[in-house]
Amino acid sequence: MNPKVSVLVPVYKVSAYIERCAESLFNQTFKEIEYIFVDDATPDDSIEKLTAIMELYSERKKQVRIIRHPVNKGLAYTRNTAINASTGDYIAVVDSDDYMEPEMIETLYKKAVKEQADIVVSDYFMEYKDKTAIITDYVDADRNENFKNIIIYDKSCTSLWNKLVKRSLYERPDCRVPEGLNYHEDRYVMTRLYYFATKIVKVDQAFYHYVQFNANAITKSKERMHFENVVQFWNSLEAFLLEQNVYDVYKPIMAFPKMQGKVRLMIDTHSSALRKEYAGLFREEEKQCISKFTKGERLMLYLVRYRLFFLAGLFHSYLLLKNKR
Repeated sequence: MNPKVSVLVPVYKVSAYIERCAESLFNQTFKEIEYIFVDDATPDDSIEKLTAIMELYSERKKQVRIIRHPVNKGLAYTRNTAINASTGDYIAVVDSDDYMEPEMIETLYKKAVKEQADIVVSDYFMEYKDKTAIITDYVDADRNENFKNIIIYDKSCTSLWNKLVKRSLYERPDCRVPEGLNYHEDRYVMTRLYYFATKIVKVDQAFYHYVQFNANAITKSKERMHFENVVQFWNSLEAFLLEQNVYDVYKPIMAFPKMQGKVRLMIDTHSSALRKEYAGLFREEEKQCISKFTKGERLMLYLVRYRLFFLAGLFHSYLLLKNKR
């Protein structure tokens, strides 16, 4: 069987979630799938649990490949390993602590074929411990507007997992995540995919369940890597736009999303040292758009700007306590 869709799943420290994820993938109504799991040297029993689930789906076993890294390489490298091994016409990327509805792949693939689309987008579920919310993604009829929206990160979701993408797009060197970029890696890829895609379409239905309570998820704690990766992302995007001779077109819309990234890092990190080190990040952009932020965000930026790091730490602790309540 020549697979129509390749489903790519990095595996690392997801023992509590991998069984549900795998079951949702093997229960897909679409048959012409290949599943590529990449074991990024996970130290837990995630792979053992995955192989046990595979035994329950004998009809799917021949469609599954498990690729193992001898040492941990990080999410970016692992995604690239899976892409290199894929053979399907389209690619679906799945985080191994998440899961999807049974008809997701079939619905998105049929839409892609019918519309001759490079990318098909769907809505998704945000799964919290005590509630579920449906999040609506946005696709414009104009490809330039889609690219603007993916930079602004407002109406359009920059994650890969609620989308089906032509593998030929991923084969472009521009659309591969550079090794070491393990935060904002989806956003990096999406800007390139949206820039080069000829046609992007939407299915107005939620299929993917994005789990928000995995304590091991890379997005949960903000450390030095997160700050470094944000700087790397924006530097690389600016370089990309310069290469495409469109930097001046998109420069005006980048100030606010840059500052969004900075303020979230300043609020979410536990480290006063990191706040101090990156206090001057995107200072010019801050002047342009400070009025657009909430009172709490403006307060954090004010404290950092005037190097009141002790008070910034106290404000961070207050926000943590408020969220717990």
